[in-house]
Amino acid sequence: MTNRRVPAKIWIDVLTRITPILAESHVTDMILFGSQAMSAYMERALASKDLDLIAPGITPNILEKTQDELKQIAAQTPTYGHLVGEYAGRTYPVSHIYLKHVTGFPFVIEFFENFLGYESNRLNPFLTLKNKWGLELQVLLPEAIIATRLAFRPPERVSPFNASRLNRFIKHIGNVDWRMVNAFINAFELRTVVGENLAGLRAKRISINGASKIMQGESV
Repeated sequence: MTNRRVPAKIWIDVLTRITPILAESHVTDMILFGSQAMSAYMERALASKDLDLIAPGITPNILEKTQDELKQIAAQTPTYGHLVGEYAGRTYPVSHIYLKHVTGFPFVIEFFENFLGYESNRLNPFLTLKNKWGLELQVLLPEAIIATRLAFRPPERVSPFNASRLNRFIKHIGNVDWRMVNAFINAFELRTVVGENLAGLRAKRISINGASKIMQGESV
């Protein structure tokens, strides 16, 4: 992951270039998440350090096709790699394409083969279709986005910057179904990490809109 946030117009261009390739390669259940999922609900897309996609079935051949497409906007040939990590003891494979954009910005596209070690179809109750940037995309529901943004693991946790960004998102959405937030937290066993993150934010005198409803949802 890079440290510089890339202007939204760059990652949107990347997304519009690679989505048809993934569809043609039968990666038809791609899901947009991370800060890009937040952007799908907002008038002004957010700058980002990377592009996060859940893409079950991604293969080296598909990565090569995607790499070839991105050469058109690259200062040097993009490279790709694959890592099999873990989340709470579950296998969590992810592929990356590393792009140095012609504007000089470094950028990473991340293709997660599952979600936190769970099969991606477990996300189905928490997904919707959005028409955005000329694309039809599977995106997490706002409530699922809120839950994932509160579940960052150490060492990053939820930074003050991300807390501020999340509060703006919650305010923009307006009518949040907190029962759905809690259902997502429980479905993916995130109660402990979310609680720790909220406690850490409180220690810094940072509050998250609706946090009391999250903490009250332990038995939801």
